[in-house]
Amino acid sequence: MKKFSKILVFLVAIFAIFPLFPAEELTFETICRHLAAYKKTTGEFTQIKTSALKKSLKSSGTFILTRDGVVWKTLKPVPSKVAIIDAYMITTDAKGKKTAKSMLGSDTFLKVNDIVSSLFAGNAAEINKNFKVNFKAVSAEKWEALLVPKDKTISYAISSMSMKGTFVKGSVSIFMAEIYLADGGSLSYIFEHQKHPEKLTQEELDEFKKD
Repeated sequence: MKKFSKILVFLVAIFAIFPLFPAEELTFETICRHLAAYKKTTGEFTQIKTSALKKSLKSSGTFILTRDGVVWKTLKPVPSKVAIIDAYMITTDAKGKKTAKSMLGSDTFLKVNDIVSSLFAGNAAEINKNFKVNFKAVSAEKWEALLVPKDKTISYAISSMSMKGTFVKGSVSIFMAEIYLADGGSLSYIFEHQKHPEKLTQEELDEFKKD
């Protein structure tokens, strides 16, 4: 009996050190694979737009990301909304006036939109095709990635992009993104209170309406 107890204690100690299911290695492919599982992402954002002359403008609001489109709803300092759906950009001003503009004639827009969609869809093949990716695991639960465009269409507008995120218990989150513009300016984003719902509410679905 004592011998069995010793063996049991030994096994418990071994499993405590070496779990039955080892932790998943934190790589760029791991991040992309988990992002690909999120069909919808909602949350809050803070944007800081800095010009080449180092003048900054801060705004904040909510966002909705889906495989079919994206909505950026600014609440402060001035209410407005930008929705990108089916190669159309629909803007809504503070008075509720909507303006729809086709982006089909803009090669730069289409390329950038495809890349942004690839990032949030976790399409590693498409990202690696268009960007040189420098990924770093800062710790067991934090990561950073620097993306430098390979495509001239992208580099014409963007010199590089950096992202910071977490990987906790199999859940991936991007909490910061910085886009360095070719003209010397930048766009910084902080993402908070992210959720990945199976379905959008009717109010959220209404945000995608063109009319």
